[in-house]
Amino acid sequence: MNVKELLQQKKVQYGIIAAVIILIIVIIFAVNAMNKVKIDFKLNDSIIEYGSDPKSIDWMKQSTTNGNKITTDEFDTKTVGQVDVKFTVCLDETCQEFKEQIEIKDTQAPEIKLKKEALEITEGDAFDPASNIEAVKDPIDGDIKKSDNEITKDGYVITSEVKTDKAGEYTVKITAFDVNGNKTELSYKVTVKEKPKEPDTPVNTPTNNQSNTEGNQSSNANGGNTTQEQPHYRTDIANTYFAQINAYRQQNGLEALPHTDEAQSQADRRAMELISNYAHDTSMWGENIGMGSVGYNFFEAWKNSHGHNAAMLEDSMYDGMAISVVEYNGMWYAVTVFHNKWS
Repeated sequence: MNVKELLQQKKVQYGIIAAVIILIIVIIFAVNAMNKVKIDFKLNDSIIEYGSDPKSIDWMKQSTTNGNKITTDEFDTKTVGQVDVKFTVCLDETCQEFKEQIEIKDTQAPEIKLKKEALEITEGDAFDPASNIEAVKDPIDGDIKKSDNEITKDGYVITSEVKTDKAGEYTVKITAFDVNGNKTELSYKVTVKEKPKEPDTPVNTPTNNQSNTEGNQSSNANGGNTTQEQPHYRTDIANTYFAQINAYRQQNGLEALPHTDEAQSQADRRAMELISNYAHDTSMWGENIGMGSVGYNFFEAWKNSHGHNAAMLEDSMYDGMAISVVEYNGMWYAVTVFHNKWS
């Protein structure tokens, strides 16, 4: 065999060896490919509610996968919009990462809760449309604050048609917005009743609380003497009403209002004024007034009136109270003065 034939034979041998090696490598890759675990993952629902806890979400139910365990990196659900999230999906001991885009949406509107569905007040009564609002809240972010300006986010505004000097039916509307602009509206009715007719003007009305219960001698047009009853304060009745109102407040979870000398001075003055001018003093703080025959129960009457009852149960505007009752000619004239904490 010559050299040329020998070289040709070696080439054939080397080619056979190389082919065998390549075949072995292909077989190894094929076997590995057959044995390798393939993990599938598809997120079916990519919308997450604003403020929800990602750890509480059942990702297995929200996806299609052959994995048996899914975890995610932490992400903020308090920001509305698109967010990229990394999912780690495992099948037994084999795990694979997937990147998905999730949308955070706020679909829950604010909640408005009223103390009463409708109110009733009397002409001249002081009226605060916010006093009938128990709470304005967002299910996620909590309390929503009142705004005095026109807004479209994060606050609530009150639109009131109520005219306290004119009897009629009125509407108060509350419009609330959460931080993401979700909106809720709720209204309640306010009935303003006509104030009672004024009583006859008494012949003799004292101007301070030094008047007593004894008869007063005065001269008539013919020079003779006539006996005219003097209006006098019934502090015993006033003290009873004071105790009843504070007990009523405490029964409704409110603090008792303390007695103040300033409020008492106003109440005494107003009770005497009612004899000749039965009307509310709208320039003052809050007040409940009443006129009835001796023995009349003003406390129960005030409880049965929406406006007067709301004043007795007001929990934010007042920091003091005083009551005065005047008796005159078989009638009682009663006033409860609520001291406004901002005055």
